[in-house]
Amino acid sequence: MRFPSGRLVLGLLALSVALWVVMVFGTLAHLSAAAEGAQPFDLRPLGYSIGEARTLLTMLGGAGRAYYAHVQLALDTVYPATYGLSRALAIWWLTVPGRALAAPLPLAIRCLLLLPPVAAAAFDYWENSLITKMLTVGPAVSDDLVRAASMATQLKSAAGALSELTMVAFAVAAFARWRWRGA
Repeated sequence: MRFPSGRLVLGLLALSVALWVVMVFGTLAHLSAAAEGAQPFDLRPLGYSIGEARTLLTMLGGAGRAYYAHVQLALDTVYPATYGLSRALAIWWLTVPGRALAAPLPLAIRCLLLLPPVAAAAFDYWENSLITKMLTVGPAVSDDLVRAASMATQLKSAAGALSELTMVAFAVAAFARWRWRGA
């Protein structure tokens, strides 16, 4: 058996997707409802302005900020690791010679392809630490803290999008090779 096995890759992808579903349709939806429909920081891939951040922190109130800090961010402590690991292993698995491509990719290129999911996880952890600080301070949050948190959110989103595109592109190529060989 080669590492990683397809079962391990699919299992980690399923866990990552399950956590995402719980957050998006559970905790983040709850926060959005508590803030009269305003999107939580995590769901703003293009970032947010200082005014938008202060407005959200005000609309959440003390109870909403506590829920964000203790429920949503608790889940988001596990999610970045599962995201980064599942996407990196999927990309690694898909780039094994013969899966997506007939010829092997140079090891250096395969390793470079792992950078976006690892970066997405790192930026997510950075974002979480800055959101925690903003939730603690509340609506009187400093401009610099909001700018840094917004940048972390944008970088997480960009690295995540690149990870997903890379993984999907190799998955489509692997599926096409499999279908072509079976035809």
